[in-house]
Amino acid sequence: MKQKFKMIIMLAWLSAIVLPGMTHAQDSTEMKTRTFQLGFVTPVSSNGLNSWNVVNKFSISMLAGYSGGVDGVEFSGLGSVLNGSMNGAQFAGLGNVVFSDAKGVQFAGLMNVVKGNVTAAQFAGLTNVNTGRVIGCEISGLANVNTDTMRGAQLAGMVNFTRGMKVTQVSGFANIVTGNNKGFQLAGFVNVSTGRQDGCQVAGFVNYAGKLNGLQLGVFNVTDSLEKGIPIGFLSFVKNGYTAFEVGATETLYGVMSFKTGTKQFYNILSVGGGSRNGYSLFAWGYGLGAFVPIGSKAGISIDGICYQVNEGEWFTDRMNLLNKLNFTGSWKLANHLAVFAGLSWNVTVSDITDVYGDKVVPNIAPWSVFDETYDGHLNVKMYPGFSAGIRL
Repeated sequence: MKQKFKMIIMLAWLSAIVLPGMTHAQDSTEMKTRTFQLGFVTPVSSNGLNSWNVVNKFSISMLAGYSGGVDGVEFSGLGSVLNGSMNGAQFAGLGNVVFSDAKGVQFAGLMNVVKGNVTAAQFAGLTNVNTGRVIGCEISGLANVNTDTMRGAQLAGMVNFTRGMKVTQVSGFANIVTGNNKGFQLAGFVNVSTGRQDGCQVAGFVNYAGKLNGLQLGVFNVTDSLEKGIPIGFLSFVKNGYTAFEVGATETLYGVMSFKTGTKQFYNILSVGGGSRNGYSLFAWGYGLGAFVPIGSKAGISIDGICYQVNEGEWFTDRMNLLNKLNFTGSWKLANHLAVFAGLSWNVTVSDITDVYGDKVVPNIAPWSVFDETYDGHLNVKMYPGFSAGIRL
């Protein structure tokens, strides 16, 4: 019994693989249209050996079928292969393959494949693959692959790929567009649009756009050329955006180095600084966000917010010891890549004054304070005004 079942499965797949090679011998035969087709596995069907030259209005194949096309509805237990076009609906337990155009809807447990243009909705448990232009929707459990342009939506559990045009892509891992795209990309890990991206990219990790005219939202954003829009994330790199390296000093940290990257409207800040107080060395590393407002061709105002973890007398302090700075600085451009800046700041320190052994610790960050309160017996908060000055490269 098991051997018979294996033979049936083999015949089903052979009919889908071998029979397409026989179509060349049938090219001279006129294509016929029939209302109904019932079969087990081609050519064991009501259309017999002439199946590949018949367009069916309504077709049922218990296992697998191969026909000239569908102009209606087709059901296949395992799979269906169409030598011509599909106009209507296809349902298959495993896969549908169409060697010409497809219009309508396709449902497959594993895969839908169309070699022509598609104006349809495709639903597959595994993947949808199309080599022609697509207007419609592709939904799959794993991947949607379109090697031509598309207007519509791609939703996949893992990966979407197309050459672009006007596409909305949603995937669990990656969306890839190798041309221009006017649409929305949402991915669990990475979005890639190698051409012009008009719209929004949202990724759990990385967004990349050749030319951005819209919004990027991700941990890391990379743009070759920003036309109009803004990248928002932990770090954003824009070739024609805003990049600055600063060396300066503050009232708390006597030496500070900061790197700014992104756009003038919204940039990220990586900063390190050092100093000393009450016999303790201070080493701080911080992250922040900021914006730069140009005033004329040489002047500008920066608004930066930076949070530092300050380590006292050691490279790493395991208790919370934060210095939060809000800087308002004005700058003046001296040369093409050189400017000076100076301004005022408002500082807030938040320190856990209890160490891992439960002993009280005296924080040494603030040089002075206008506010000093301790909450819950262990959280000390100080506030004080300050300054920031330096050079910008």
